[in-house]
Amino acid sequence: MRLTTKVILIIVLTVTTIISIIFYVLMQRFEKQMEEDLLIRARSIYKNILIVRKWVSRYNGVYVLKLPGVKSNPYLPHPDLVTTSGDTLTLKNPALVTRELSELSGYMGGNFSFHMASLRYINPVNKPDEFETSALIYFERDTSRVKQGEFYRVERIDGHTIFRYVAPLYTEESCLTCHSAQGYKVGDLRGGISILVDMDRYQQAKQANLAFLFGSALFTILFLSILIFVAIQGSVIRPLRKIESAARKIQEGEYNFSLNLKQRDEIGNLARTFEVMRDRIQAYTRQLKDSEKKYRSLIEHSLEAVAIVDERGAIIDCNSKLLHLTGYDRETIRHLQLEDLLDLRQRRKIDPATPSNGDSERFETVLYTRDDLEIPVEIYLIRGFSLGDQSNLSFVYVRDLTERKKIEQYAIQTEKMFALGQLSSGIAHEIRNPLFALNNNIEYLKERFGDDPDFQEVYQELQNGVDRIQNIVSAILDYARPHQPEFKPVDIHTVIEKSLVLVQKQFEKSRIRIVTEFVEQPRKVQADPHQLEQVFINLFLNAFQAMDGAGQLKIVTRNQRHHLEIRIEDSGRGIPPEDLSRIFDPFYSKSPNGTGLGLAIVQRILDQHHARYRVESQLGLGTIFVISLPYKQRVGHAV
Repeated sequence: MRLTTKVILIIVLTVTTIISIIFYVLMQRFEKQMEEDLLIRARSIYKNILIVRKWVSRYNGVYVLKLPGVKSNPYLPHPDLVTTSGDTLTLKNPALVTRELSELSGYMGGNFSFHMASLRYINPVNKPDEFETSALIYFERDTSRVKQGEFYRVERIDGHTIFRYVAPLYTEESCLTCHSAQGYKVGDLRGGISILVDMDRYQQAKQANLAFLFGSALFTILFLSILIFVAIQGSVIRPLRKIESAARKIQEGEYNFSLNLKQRDEIGNLARTFEVMRDRIQAYTRQLKDSEKKYRSLIEHSLEAVAIVDERGAIIDCNSKLLHLTGYDRETIRHLQLEDLLDLRQRRKIDPATPSNGDSERFETVLYTRDDLEIPVEIYLIRGFSLGDQSNLSFVYVRDLTERKKIEQYAIQTEKMFALGQLSSGIAHEIRNPLFALNNNIEYLKERFGDDPDFQEVYQELQNGVDRIQNIVSAILDYARPHQPEFKPVDIHTVIEKSLVLVQKQFEKSRIRIVTEFVEQPRKVQADPHQLEQVFINLFLNAFQAMDGAGQLKIVTRNQRHHLEIRIEDSGRGIPPEDLSRIFDPFYSKSPNGTGLGLAIVQRILDQHHARYRVESQLGLGTIFVISLPYKQRVGHAV
């Protein structure tokens, strides 16, 4: 039997045995730990639900303010109560509180949810499925003195692995207030709490455990190498040491030597092959050095900024164009991660219809300079390179899009301004002059027929119409002749508070509560305070109109790494999804008295401040307007 065959047999048999044992032990250990963790979590959720139910039950339910859209519990005899101040309170019993919490768990619970189930349900929502029915029958058959139990199993639902857990709800003295009419007695099974926990995270942990298994396999191979070393010491290792010594010489750049191994077995063939390989390595090393010089020259003279990063995202090399773009020196930039320069969380694909593969990716994002300036860039990332002893490297090509974005924005703005300029000129000549005459004639008629009841009936309507036309004309002309911002350090809280004062009269006669959550030590931003007042006043007034005189306006500020974030949240009626893409269009308005220019002006001012902004809205739940203002403005990059 040839030596190669012997080595292969020893390795295959030993590795197969050891890996099988390790795999079995690890999988058993992981499955047991996973089940214990899921049970602990499900029991904790169940206990918290019981605490809430007992608290509500202790007070025979709780009354809460009945807000618009809230329905009373149809299964209670007297669910509503009107206070002396005219507010309507509605009763929330333990079952209703549990159901509403279960609905919230599905909406906000993350990777778990729960709901009630009962064999003798009143509300169809509490009808049990097959698994819950099996659990409730199991609890009903429990005749032990201490009625405790739990029922669980793993199921596959909608492509997710779910851990299902049911624990019983027994009737207590406080429950009889609502359920004695159904024939329940203390100690009877009322139903159960059904809890669903997403196990996808555990499946990921299982994959990680498999990775651990592969690591163990490497250890096994090392162990087997030692056994093979002992077994073939005399016939293989000593000649290999000569080859090893020759390999070290090659590593040190020495190629003029001879092995002098005359064996006529595999080792002898290896020695002769090694000498051939030595000659080829010598030629390849010479070519590699030439290639490295070419690579360095190509990278350095590339038209784009280039960075080389390892698999952890650390920058190991770059060209001078990237240093110039970011403002860092070469020594400093080598201690940074790619995510320190690029906003990788908010990337925009160049072509969303084309899926990215694992080897390359192309997208647009923002590059942060040493001075905390934001530069729009296009990124072309190529993975899977090796340089020397470093593997899994990536080449990152960075293209500055500042000029292109300026041209695009300028083209869009020019087109809008051209159209509005023509429109505003026509308005100024064709509307204002006859409008002025119309207004004078109305005043003349007022002086002459001011005491006439018929005239008094139509006068105010005429005057309001003229005033509205004048306001629309002024808004259009103001939008068509934008003013460049005058940047200076600004305390954003001062601007917000001043804006609230300016709209205070609008909110005084409503039931709108204004809540502010300001960061304690906000960093100042470079901005035009007067233009920002325009932004906040428009947003506050829009929120006021959306809430129809009742609700909550919440203003939150947060310090981020490169910008200050402002969140303006209202509890109004929300914006339909089909309207979200059009809210910034000039003259687009759903309000009967709106000009449709408020948010268009807001957008223009925020663009001039190089701010990022987004709108989140759900019908019936309200709207959130998020603004990210950079701390520093880019000199010479005005929009």
